[in-house]
Amino acid sequence: MGESLPQTSWHKYIGAIQRAELVLVIGTSLEVYPVNQLPMMTKGKTVYIDLDTSQHTTPFDLTIEGKIKEVLQQIPI
Repeated sequence: MGESLPQTSWHKYIGAIQRAELVLVIGTSLEVYPVNQLPMMTKGKTVYIDLDTSQHTTPFDLTIEGKIKEVLQQIPI
């Protein structure tokens, strides 16, 4: 925290998010700006997974509360 991302990297992240069909946001408090803005930049579906999702229900299409390892093990991929 407190470190800047190089602009070229930041623009790559934004481009990838904007093209994504699905964005998984996993295990973060979403308190660090500007990274916390990335989920809102996609036109795809967004899923937030964390132990406590009560403060972060928007802008996500789906929120899943639980231990990340347990949640991810239930996804049949």
